[in-house]
Order: sequence, then structure tokens, then C-alpha cells
Amino acid sequence: MKLRLILLLLTLIATCVDSTNGEDWPGWRGPRGDGISLETSAPLSWSATENIGWRTRLPGNGLSSPIVLGSRVFVTAGNSSDETRRVICLDTATGEILWNVSVHQGPGGTMHRFNSTASSTPVSDGKLVFATFVDDRGLYVVALDFDGTIVWAKNPGTFYSNHGFAACPVIYGEGVIINGQQDGEAFVCMLRRTDGHELWRHIPTTNLRSFSTPLLTTVEGEDQLILTGSAKTLGLNPNTGETVWHADGPSQKFVCTPAVGHGMVFSFGGSPDKHAMALRLGGRGDILQSGLAWRNEKSMPYVPSPILVGNYLHIINDNGVYTCLEPRTGKTLKTARKFGSVYSSPIAVADRIYFFEDSGNCTVIQNNDRFEILAQNALGEPTQTTPAISNGRLYIRTDSHLVQVK
Repeated sequence: MKLRLILLLLTLIATCVDSTNGEDWPGWRGPRGDGISLETSAPLSWSATENIGWRTRLPGNGLSSPIVLGSRVFVTAGNSSDETRRVICLDTATGEILWNVSVHQGPGGTMHRFNSTASSTPVSDGKLVFATFVDDRGLYVVALDFDGTIVWAKNPGTFYSNHGFAACPVIYGEGVIINGQQDGEAFVCMLRRTDGHELWRHIPTTNLRSFSTPLLTTVEGEDQLILTGSAKTLGLNPNTGETVWHADGPSQKFVCTPAVGHGMVFSFGGSPDKHAMALRLGGRGDILQSGLAWRNEKSMPYVPSPILVGNYLHIINDNGVYTCLEPRTGKTLKTARKFGSVYSSPIAVADRIYFFEDSGNCTVIQNNDRFEILAQNALGEPTQTTPAISNGRLYIRTDSHLVQVK
């Protein structure tokens, strides 16, 4: 109920404002975690030099995505020279770096060659910014105010994975939820936002690395946290961390965030097999047999998250193969091979879908089942992160810059 009221309030606010007074983008995949903005306009065409508001070189490297709160943009970075992890704040109007704060220092540890020491997107409740990092010993959570002062820092557990870390924190109620699924002592926990005190801890049945960011939803008036990882798709009570329902699969390891809609959850696992499944929500216990709506094992993604907009489930896989599914039945409505390699997850605004390739090229399509291309844009820099949109502006993190497109 608490989540439903929050989402209703956000929707009412968003529908009462125009694109110049639009939504914040406070965390991974926006205000509702689904990649969708309720703003009514957004940039359609740009190049490396056209329709660029500003381009700021970032100090340090990372694969985290930007978040936007009012007049501020926040992003994280790692500095290999001094092994620090940093939270950086920029001005939305000018791109000026307002502050750059070291919040942790330690070896990066073992990671995938395409990962970084700052791959987890931060989240904000409008008062504090919460960021997560790992080193060769554990997982660390830090909270900063908007002036860059560290309010608290916690180490909720050890962390081990040969691939590094990437899951993003999620805000719910009085807490911030941390996904520590890993090959070591796996956990998911909620820390109180004001002081970092642990409120609950969920222990997965299997210690297995997964980097999917959880997604909050409401099922029959009950708030649920949809979690994929450790070879399962499950729903937790976000107030207690207790398991409400679970189902094996669709694969063992997960990176992308699931989608929710039409009374179902759409779960995508990427290793060892790139498979997807849809489960009907509302059950208890093991719902694999009773709740399974459909499966798909063709050209499914590992890293890029799907996006559900109305009656169309848009999917781009890591190799750039596009698929549009009918969400209720899983029927394939359209496929297209129009992209290069893709790590970025699509976002939607003004009934358009934005797909960024690793090259920095972006294809914008209409939200339908025809793969109707509206624009194709080249930013001129490699881009493996997911853009944010706020007040009619796109914020895109490239390999070395943060770029505002107007």
C-alpha cells in the first residue's frame, strides 16, 4: 500500500507539469525503476556538436549511470591512481562540477574486463545520495548530503565475485535496499536511510553472483520487491525481507532488471543461457508451475534491461538484436537487426523508445510493433551506460564525459 500511494503521488505530480518542470530521475531507470519518464517531450535529434547543452569531462572512470535531482546531476567514478571511489555532483544548467568527494579507498579486486570499480548507479531520496562500491574485502554503502558531506558509511558484508559488482541501490520506505548477491556469502539487506542501521536481511538459497537491480511493484494492494538472481525469480516483502513467492530460472545468473506489468513479471536471465519467462503475480510459495505464462529462449538479453511500454515489451540483446513481444502471450510481434553491440538499457519518454549502442549511436523508435524509426543520432563517443531524462534534457555518460542533450 505504501508503494502504491507513493507511485500514485508521483504520477499525479508528473501529469500536472510540463516538460520544463518535469520529473526528476532519482535512480537506476528513473523514478519508478521501469525506464519510463512521464514527461511529454524529449530531444529527438542531435550529433556530437548539435543540440548539445554541455559536455563535461569526468574525473575518473565508471559505468554507473547519471541521476538527476532538480538542479543537480550525480554520478560515481573510480580513480585507479589512488584506488578511490568517488561521488560527483554537477550543475544541470552549466555542467560545472560542484563537488567531487572520495567516499572509499581500496583495491578494485577481480572483475570482468568490461566492468569498472564504479558500475552501480546511485539513488537519491531528495535529501541524501546513496552509493555502493566494493573492494577486495567487502561491499560498502555511503550516504552523502547534497553539499557532498558524508552522513554515514557502512559495510553490510563481504563480497566476492570474479566479475566485480554492478547492482544498484533501491529506496523503499525508510530504507535503502542493497543487493549483495555473489559467489561469497550472498545477502540482500535494507539499511535505514538516516543512519545506515540494518532493518532486515534476506539470505538467498544459493551463493551465486548476479547484478540485477531489484524492482518495486504492488500486487493486489501488497508492496513487493521483485528480485532476480541466484538461479531464481522471487518476490520479497520489502518491509521484512521475507520471501512471498519464488520460481526457479529462467537462468542461473542475472544482470538486467526485470519488467512488471499486466499482472506479470518478465524475468530475463543471461548465463549460462539467455532465457526469459513471464510469471503471473499474486501467488504464494513456488509459483513456477501455477504462475508460468510463457517462456522465450531466442535472442534474449544478458545486460540490457527490457522495457515494457503499454502493450509492447521492447527487448534489445547484447548483440544488438531487437525483439518486440506481446507481453500477455509472449508472441513475437517484430524482430530487427539494426544495432551494434549494446550494454545500455533503453528508456522511454513521449511514447518513444531510445536505444543506445556501445558506439554512442542512438536509434529512437515509436512505441509500436513496427520498429518505426524516428531518428538516428551519433554522439561521437562510446556509451555503455543508460541515459537519464529530466526537464526535457537527456543526460548521457560516455567513456570520458557527461553530456547534456537539449
